[in-house]
Amino acid sequence: MSAPGLAQILERRRGDLLELLRREASGLLGHESAEDLLQGVSVRALERARFFQYRSEREAFFWLAEVARQHVADRHRYWKALRRAAGKTLHLTAGGGKTTASGRAGALASSQTSPSTAASRNESVALAVKALGILFPRDRDLIVWMTEDVPLEEMARRLGVGHDAAKKARERAVTRFRKAFALLCRC
Repeated sequence: MSAPGLAQILERRRGDLLELLRREASGLLGHESAEDLLQGVSVRALERARFFQYRSEREAFFWLAEVARQHVADRHRYWKALRRAAGKTLHLTAGGGKTTASGRAGALASSQTSPSTAASRNESVALAVKALGILFPRDRDLIVWMTEDVPLEEMARRLGVGHDAAKKARERAVTRFRKAFALLCRC
């Protein structure tokens, strides 16, 4: 009898991996479904198939569990980084005014400290993180670069486009972010 392939093991241990993800990635389940996480684990495992050697069903699952833990850790870092950037990004949803990380957002954070304000701010940050998460990667990059005060010329260079094209792309990204944030606020 030949050793099963990695794809077969992934399919056979799908339920066990979902259970592992629900247990170990509970903090991520507000951002991503267990099915989405499992899909990421499967892709990561198949990308690392050259490091996989079947010895037994038990060892195969231990290997997959380690791949799953690595994927969960990476997704935690991703969402944590987005959360840090989201606080700086919130002022983009209000429209108008200055569109850099400094300015209004800092003034709001220092002037309002009541528990209800803190709860409201935390909720807004969580919505901003979700809004950033649903943007196209290019739009998300533009928003994050704005919060990092990256000059427009540098944005144009990173995107490989001209100054005017980068300016229009940035404006579209802000509009899309505002719309995504507004839609999430209605839910």
